[in-house]
Amino acid sequence: MIGVNQYPTYSDMLKQAIVPLLEKKGYKVVLKEISDVYTANMAVNNFDLDLYVGQHNAYLNFFLTQNKYDISPLIVVPSALYGIYSAQIKAGSAEELKQQLKKGDIVGIPNDPSNLSRTLIFLENLGLIKIRASADKSSASEFDIEENPYGLVFRYLPSTQIVRSLNSITLGAISGPEAQLAGILDKFIINEIDPNEDFLVNFIINNRNLNERWANDFIGVIESEEFKNIIEDQSYNFKKYYHRPDWYVRKWNTSL
Repeated sequence: MIGVNQYPTYSDMLKQAIVPLLEKKGYKVVLKEISDVYTANMAVNNFDLDLYVGQHNAYLNFFLTQNKYDISPLIVVPSALYGIYSAQIKAGSAEELKQQLKKGDIVGIPNDPSNLSRTLIFLENLGLIKIRASADKSSASEFDIEENPYGLVFRYLPSTQIVRSLNSITLGAISGPEAQLAGILDKFIINEIDPNEDFLVNFIINNRNLNERWANDFIGVIESEEFKNIIEDQSYNFKKYYHRPDWYVRKWNTSL
């Protein structure tokens, strides 16, 4: 049994690219929707789920500092990216965006620790802020913003609220799954620039299952040419909007 969150992003990947390949190997796969990560991780820890997909390694590491669960990543997969979205600014690039920004413009940022740091890195890569040099960027917070040359105002919100707040803020940093659920995946001004591997999504497994045959078969499916062919198929969202992990790029000599 594989747990997946309420967003179509990774349930689509499972249904279109993974489950059919597992079934060819003789496995019967049941997908179970779980709306919150805590419940999903607890289910994997308690063997109520075999796998769960829907969180990146940075979040899992933070989660494990708070909860002593016996779970870990099995394999990282192509992942939908964060993007900068706006209902007020029309821009086709980061430079066009900067030209339209003014002091006091409001930016919606996720308020959970792992996605907060991820968004701050994203904004720094765009040249909108500067994080102090002594900060650990993987855990950076609003207190680590050293320079804010555009005079932006940051509003820290639950990630699920940012899409709904686009009419009352200037910009929103929105995850790929949230954007896809809202039907705006292709409406970004700019997507993340070469995100850290820790921010790509993993399948999570109980550590006691790491060496099970089915776990190795699952990895084999993800690393297979059949899986790659679906990811690279232009008729799906994966090729255009998903960032490939390092192992995938090396194995298939493809672009990010």
